[in-house]
Amino acid sequence: MKKRFSRKRNREGVDVDITSLLDILTILLVFLLKSYNASDLKLDLTSKLDMADSEAREITKYAPVVQINKEFKVFLDNKEIGRLPASGEMTVLTEALKKSRAKMAELNAKRSAKHKTNEDLVNLVFDRDMDYGKVQRVMNDTALAGYSQFKFIVRGNY
Repeated sequence: MKKRFSRKRNREGVDVDITSLLDILTILLVFLLKSYNASDLKLDLTSKLDMADSEAREITKYAPVVQINKEFKVFLDNKEIGRLPASGEMTVLTEALKKSRAKMAELNAKRSAKHKTNEDLVNLVFDRDMDYGKVQRVMNDTALAGYSQFKFIVRGNY
């Protein structure tokens, strides 16, 4: 007959130090929060457009995007609609913006209050060497289309 020896195991609680794990998780959380971007705006730049620099960190919202490059070609939501005339109003831009505004108003009528977009906002992207007189003319044309708020999109240095 075999004799069984039973040993009583000493069952004590095991202490695990998770301080270093919490440090790493905190650093990871700070990194993720710092690099988070809440804007739903995605911008594809046209060719021959050198954006101005900025230090501001304010987030913009979705709105029609008007871009004008070095060759004075005008783009609305990445579709070329013509060239900026030497002087006077650009009726093609005004009419295209009016259509875009009507579409946005139609979409807002179908959306809930939480998902509505600002119908008065237009995003403007200019070449960094653009003459201020041309910028003012484009702003005037967009105002004639019914837009009263302008956001200038520039390249961030961060």
